[in-house]
Amino acid sequence: MRTQAEAIHDYIVAIRRDIHQHPELGYRETRTAQQIVAQLVALGIPSRGGVAGTGVVAELKKGDGPIIIIRADMDALPIDEATGLPYASQCPGVMHACGHDTHVAMGLGAARLLLEADFAGTVRFVFQPAEEGCYDDPDGYSGGQRMVKEGVHLGASAAIALHQVPVMPTGMISIRDGAVMAASDEFDIVVHGRAAHAGVSPQAGIDAIVIAAELVGTLQTIVARNISPTDSAVVSVGTIAGGAATNIVADSVRLTGTIRTLSAQTRSHVHARMADICAHLGAMHGTTIDCKILNGYPVTMNNPEVAAIARRAAQHLLGEDALLELPPLMGGEDFSFTAAAVPSCFALLGTMGADSNGHSLHSPKMIVDETALPLGAAYLAQTALDLLAHFGKPGRR
Repeated sequence: MRTQAEAIHDYIVAIRRDIHQHPELGYRETRTAQQIVAQLVALGIPSRGGVAGTGVVAELKKGDGPIIIIRADMDALPIDEATGLPYASQCPGVMHACGHDTHVAMGLGAARLLLEADFAGTVRFVFQPAEEGCYDDPDGYSGGQRMVKEGVHLGASAAIALHQVPVMPTGMISIRDGAVMAASDEFDIVVHGRAAHAGVSPQAGIDAIVIAAELVGTLQTIVARNISPTDSAVVSVGTIAGGAATNIVADSVRLTGTIRTLSAQTRSHVHARMADICAHLGAMHGTTIDCKILNGYPVTMNNPEVAAIARRAAQHLLGEDALLELPPLMGGEDFSFTAAAVPSCFALLGTMGADSNGHSLHSPKMIVDETALPLGAAYLAQTALDLLAHFGKPGRR
């Protein structure tokens, strides 16, 4: 006869493998949402779909008390899978290379565990679309931003989420106070020059390529000379394009790239410095440089009070030695929108087993150790219970 632990393991793995085989991009997770609703119906947990496009929200309510959110993202990436797994993606060009399939499975596993638990309050399960980007959203919102705009967080005392990490050993978990993931922004810069014959009369032109080359180097001084050595930031030029022919002074060059920062203050400072550099460098060369900064995801910030409760839950379940405190990661995460609206904790769960191939997130060869998934589900369930008890105390709601 199977134990409860074995049953939960099999339940989570079956859901994960089904979703893994049928990955869907952001705001197109219709099948994924249908599978989630079907599981919630089987568990007897009321839900509603069509939230933030393709999202699903469910509530498990047991009497009066606080509301705690458990969030799981659903979308895949436009990547051809190359794992060779028997349950690999059946959709060419689309893969769950970030592990959101595991997040969904762990969220549903937590729901199943909480069905049998005794608590007072409500656990709100938020299955979120489009964490990886805005895709077709008319306002350019990611799924997390759209969820907050639609009020999914309202009334909640706290929110929790986790992300699987395939290069961190199974059984380990990182929970830190403050910044966990960076703000992630993009820039689009156009250097305006003036075309001229590059061999006969270069002095008649304004060479956008020369200015762009100077700009690339100058942008690197923002991190090197305008950011404290104890802080962190990244300014990376990802693309550069311009020029029409070998013998023509380029009249236009476009540069695009990414900005990563770990505080709102540093984020604003970097944006301002970029705008100033473009304006003054353009003026120095007798031209203009258009600098457009596209705000992406804010910093994902853990609330110390919620994080402390989450650490105790993880320690209780996984043991003292399982706790890590990794430094903030420079990747972006749109749970940041929820964390800005509700006291939150975002944890990192190790999913690198003994047989792991060591490939990281967004790799076409990324493999997840499925034995870690019941641990993640148990962590989510236990943390939710502890938060319900904490915020259910008199005067805390």
